[in-house]
Amino acid sequence: MPALAGILAAVWLAVVSGCGSGDSLPDDGRTQAADEQVRAKWGKPLDELPTATLAVISPHNENIRNEFQWAFSLHHAVEHGQKVVFEWRTVGGGSGTIFSYLREVYSQRDSSGIDILWGGGEFNFIPLAREGIFQPMSLAPDVLANIPETLGSARMYDPNLRWIGAAISAFGYLYNVEMLRRCRIAPPDGTWDDLADRRFADLIVLADPTQSGSAAAAYQMIVRSGESWPAGWGKLLLILANAKRFTDSAGTAANAPGLGEALVATAIDFYGAVRVAEAPSRLVYVSPRGQTAFTPDPIAILKNPPHPQLAKRFIDFCMSAKGQALWALRVGEADGPVRSPLGRQPIRRDVYDRYAGRMIPSIVNPFEVGQAMSLEGHRGRISYGVLRELVRAAAVDNTDGLRSARDALVRSGYDAALLAEFQRLPDDADTLDKMAAVATGMKNKKEEHRIITGWQRFFGDKYQRIAAR
Repeated sequence: MPALAGILAAVWLAVVSGCGSGDSLPDDGRTQAADEQVRAKWGKPLDELPTATLAVISPHNENIRNEFQWAFSLHHAVEHGQKVVFEWRTVGGGSGTIFSYLREVYSQRDSSGIDILWGGGEFNFIPLAREGIFQPMSLAPDVLANIPETLGSARMYDPNLRWIGAAISAFGYLYNVEMLRRCRIAPPDGTWDDLADRRFADLIVLADPTQSGSAAAAYQMIVRSGESWPAGWGKLLLILANAKRFTDSAGTAANAPGLGEALVATAIDFYGAVRVAEAPSRLVYVSPRGQTAFTPDPIAILKNPPHPQLAKRFIDFCMSAKGQALWALRVGEADGPVRSPLGRQPIRRDVYDRYAGRMIPSIVNPFEVGQAMSLEGHRGRISYGVLRELVRAAAVDNTDGLRSARDALVRSGYDAALLAEFQRLPDDADTLDKMAAVATGMKNKKEEHRIITGWQRFFGDKYQRIAAR
């Protein structure tokens, strides 16, 4: 067997054996109500209904999986007389591993044996759709009537309905208001720009963007909020210079303010929302108004699914108003989660009106005028892949040098010439056209290594010169 086929076979065995936890339904009033409806409609109790199986692969955490599994299984039992057992397929990694796995499977088979791919960002779903790995969906008329084709110029669903956003992702920052008060430091003013202020020096925890996709996306939002690519980079670099440390995951970074390890951390919306729900008197989460793009976190039916009818029903449930409410409502609310707040932004416009006043506090309405940042012009051309490698070279791999250069900048009173030198980009990435060329070059591993090594040297030398002034 060829090496690639051998690896694929080993992974396949691991995947098909990976059923998730949470199959049993929660013992609460919702389950009891469903049992009464099932008895009346199907003539038998919930526990005696036959089961149907749905195979799902997803980077979502266990809380999201359990809440949707329970809600959908109850819904399906009442509507169709079957409970649903979920097989959560795992491949031993995050979203990148999942997408690589699916590509390998479909390069050798017509079916993955999996029904649904759920979550991981539209930048991953778009190429898979082009490669024919998804099956077009049919959606109820009220779904598309309540989801705009674009929001702030970000597309919310595929034109051919090969994927659709199941929720909206946004990015912001989390801070410990109690610690700020004790330290007599004014809280951030609701913008990205304020995190660059010297009062936050060594008080921010950030994640390595080459290890965390959500961290890379947050940094992309910061850069996009600038008036140009160089201006956005300059803003981001000043924020990176305030970092106390870089972690290997966005979740670890988001834990830091709550644990008292830092005053501020960048965070994807649901990390922020969940932490605030756990400590509402101490923590605050902010999605900077007009400085954050709201992007879809999609769901799709994989090509040749083993359970096509059930896959369609799950999509229909996730995209219904009730399914969307699960993302944002408080625990215990009707149509809300049973045990854990999920803290995600619903993608349906009508849900924000229908459930107004019942959502957790950190949920904002992305459809309000001025809330979403447009991705037109330079904002839509900033390469995610190039940016994360620049951040690694400028900050993660040069942390001490960056901090020394920052201190020299502060001592100078932010001298204009010194600030310009501090924020200067490498010559091969100082325009959007050059960035696009670098992105193409990085597809070659040898060239990628040469480019990154050059950047590491560029930033290290520059910081040393600034610190010596």
